[in-house]
Amino acid sequence: EREVTTDSSGLPSSLLLLLLSMPWCCIGSSSSSTPPISSDALLPLSANQENTQPGLPPNKNQPKNAILVTNGGDGLFIDRLRSSNWTVESVTPSSVEAHVSRSKPLLILLDSRIDDLPTIAKSIRSIVEDDSLLTVISDRSVSEKRRRSLAKANIVHFVSWNSRDISLIEFVARIVARLRILPALYTALDEVDEAIEVCDESHTVAYVNSAYERLTGCNRQQVIGQPDSEIRRKSLPSSFGGRRNCDWSCLRVSTSNAGHCVYLRRRVSDGFSNHETHFAGGQMHRDLSLKSIRSQGGGLVDAPISEVLSLLREASVLCEGGDAAKYIKDAVRLLSSQEIYAPSITRFRDGDRIATQYYDGLIRLQQPGRQRKRSVVDAYRDKRSCSDARRRVSGEVRQALENEHLWSFDVLQLERVSEHHALSQLALKLFGRWKVCEMLQCPEDTMTRWLLSIEAHYHPVNAYHNATHAADVLQATSFFLDAPSVATYVVESHAAASLIAATIHDLDHPGRGNAFLINTRQSLSILYNDLSVLENHHVALAFQLTLQASNNINILANLPREEFASMRSCIVEMVLATDIRRHFEYLAKFNQMELTDERESEREAHSITICNMLLKCADISNPAREWALCERWAHRIVQEYFEQTREEKEKALPVTMAFFDRETCNVPLTQVGFVDMFAREAFSCWTQFARLPQVLKQLESNYERWRGMADGWTPAHNNSLLS
Repeated sequence: EREVTTDSSGLPSSLLLLLLSMPWCCIGSSSSSTPPISSDALLPLSANQENTQPGLPPNKNQPKNAILVTNGGDGLFIDRLRSSNWTVESVTPSSVEAHVSRSKPLLILLDSRIDDLPTIAKSIRSIVEDDSLLTVISDRSVSEKRRRSLAKANIVHFVSWNSRDISLIEFVARIVARLRILPALYTALDEVDEAIEVCDESHTVAYVNSAYERLTGCNRQQVIGQPDSEIRRKSLPSSFGGRRNCDWSCLRVSTSNAGHCVYLRRRVSDGFSNHETHFAGGQMHRDLSLKSIRSQGGGLVDAPISEVLSLLREASVLCEGGDAAKYIKDAVRLLSSQEIYAPSITRFRDGDRIATQYYDGLIRLQQPGRQRKRSVVDAYRDKRSCSDARRRVSGEVRQALENEHLWSFDVLQLERVSEHHALSQLALKLFGRWKVCEMLQCPEDTMTRWLLSIEAHYHPVNAYHNATHAADVLQATSFFLDAPSVATYVVESHAAASLIAATIHDLDHPGRGNAFLINTRQSLSILYNDLSVLENHHVALAFQLTLQASNNINILANLPREEFASMRSCIVEMVLATDIRRHFEYLAKFNQMELTDERESEREAHSITICNMLLKCADISNPAREWALCERWAHRIVQEYFEQTREEKEKALPVTMAFFDRETCNVPLTQVGFVDMFAREAFSCWTQFARLPQVLKQLESNYERWRGMADGWTPAHNNSLLS
């Protein structure tokens, strides 16, 4: 910070302070809302770095102008500037303002010998752009008193007349040259039809263009400064073309060491290889198929229907504006339905009552309600207070339930203090908070008896699939429903159905998996034809217990027939969605949602799809819990699998998962494998939609911890997992 003697490897702290203090605004932009660019995006550039970014000013032999304010004088520093292609104009203090206004110099050098230097500096500051560097040039060291005086005029940089080192000045000139071209770039970006989002190294949005605002409906003042969101980018209407996931290209900025990236939504044209960028008719195109991206990243390949829908959406762009685009859009809507092979009543002739009644009686079976369903946000905006004050619970149980709304909730602590009644205790509180009794028109005492009956039909001898696991899934379900981005799209009845489904989703689980029941030809596998055997049994038994009159626990008794049929259908579908065998099918359906469709039928379909995914993630949420809970739940599930493997070997049955052998199993590796196979992709999609990044962060933290334990794990550890 003295007479500047810097090398070219970095910035002196004084210039760093100046750069950080500059507003770096887009001078001269036609848009008053054009956002500022963070100086962090520019600082990592080395002073000797070659500029390879297309379209930016060249680094070498570029004309650069400076003004020397002096009453007469010259030196080695000025000679060095001129030899490096700088134009240095000497002006007197009295004429400096006119010259600055006219030439807009990159550099202004003030001779330390001129009179009333602070006043002149302030005068220059009042007319100069913020992208000009103001520096004092002196033939001797500047005293601290003099520095403090000049600092009041925002002068903190000093160079020597006899210095030959101009690397700092060259570096600043390169930065300023880039800054000065930004208004033109912003103006151009605001004119293009492609939506563009720029994020910094912390994944915070730094810029969006007008097309982004127009197509997403998000105002740039609302978006800039927020974490980047795949869901927000996916909210672009399908008519803009392309797939939700794959037509957004993440472009890494090659000259930025700070990890900046640009998200660009491009229109895709056939006939070019994957990831090949090209220009045609002045437009930029790129094939960024989701299949190719996932294949390169080692991910899972999309279902064929996903690729079909993607190709159709791309075709609609090529036919934009014509009748073909409308037909393609209708085809996409039909193929996106839940049951693409089920006939639609609209295909029957008008007035064909026989065909209509056949359809209603033999195919549809249920008549959906016609009233508009409220979202969870609408239903609970004014009634989210807890209603468990009347329940009599012990102090320890009440204390254990205090954090039921947090992801860190310890259900195992509740299991201990409630003497293995965690499910009934937690459900009474959560059902009260979510007003489930009001939704079902059910007396509270009936709900209490129902919960106790359901809890009694779980097997406490199971290490994992017991009532406490159901309570854990119920709490995760409630936590996910609390997320505003989830509540916006979930209708009130589906929220209640998901809480009930979570409560019953493993009812009467025998502690053995579907494969074991099929291989041993259990009566349940015969009854359900080897298809989602346990899941069908859980939900069937739940309704059997509920509807049996002698039990006096029918929580659905007061629902009208249509509402009962709808509630039952939702609960059944959600429980069946927990079958891990259909994991990727439900994940694909979730990823295919187009949330911009506001029709009532699509709104309900989206709500049930979201709830299916919600319950699936809640069911496999143990790897994403805080480490202490994650580890204990892992030990429980492994213990249960150990017992199944032992029995399979004893009965000479096919061994379902041979790596769960107590004598050889590496428990940490089993958890790493489960995250790689199932949890990571599901939680990546879900937490991005629900805007719960802390859950995914915890999952990855636990994953790394398991990986670190794997090398030191021995089979001896398997004998004391639950101790």
